Amino acid sequence: MFRDVFDCESYSLVNKSLTYGSREAHTLGRRKKDVAQSFGVRSEWDGTPPLKVFQFLRKFAKACDDNDVSEAEAFFMLQDFTKEPLRSEVMSVMPSRHGGNPGEVNSYLELINWMLRYHADEASLAAQVEEFNRATQTPGESERTFAERLRQLNVLCGFIHPQGVIKGRFVEGVHRAARVTVRERNTPSMTLAELARIAQTKGDEYRWIVSDQRREREKEARIAEAMPYPGRAATSHVSPQP
Repeated sequence: MFRDVFDCESYSLVNKSLTYGSREAHTLGRRKKDVAQSFGVRSEWDGTPPLKVFQFLRKFAKACDDNDVSEAEAFFMLQDFTKEPLRSEVMSVMPSRHGGNPGEVNSYLELINWMLRYHADEASLAAQVEEFNRATQTPGESERTFAERLRQLNVLCGFIHPQGVIKGRFVEGVHRAARVTVRERNTPSMTLAELARIAQTKGDEYRWIVSDQRREREKEARIAEAMPYPGRAATSHVSPQP
């Protein structure tokens, strides 16, 4: 079930060149700036939560492919898209650029494999998948927030769930006040965001009705408290028996 997400080949680059000489070293700084524009400025990862490694590697690989970066270049570039404490951990397994330290990894795919094994294992991923499968809307959580939580859970699951599965979990996990409506309105072409908007509208309507009913009960309770008890006025002036 998890074979693809743990396979380093899943994060391989289109440009598989392993050539890294003085020319590549000279242009590496400019190439990193290009990749950073695609990757996202200030989007470096510190290694937490560990299962976010799948998202990080997919994002890095896409940014490299967008700029025709080779696997040889990406090998020396990846550490610059991390931050402490992960950066020091990555650098500790890398070979030095000027020799001296051979390193534990010597290629882009070896580094990717190390990243995967260092941060995740099948047991932790299986536990995350189980959390996704049991996810339900919690009290005080809006329908849109619940949908976003499911998206984030799928990130930590290594993106193994397609859009249809995420929508199915949303339909089953959303509050019962909106469940029938979204189940009826859901179509294969509808996005999770669109489905969440429908659920939000139905949920807001339900919460307004509940709130209105509560206000009415509170009003009735205040009126009841203000009314005298039956017989109180009639008995208040009766003289005690000798």
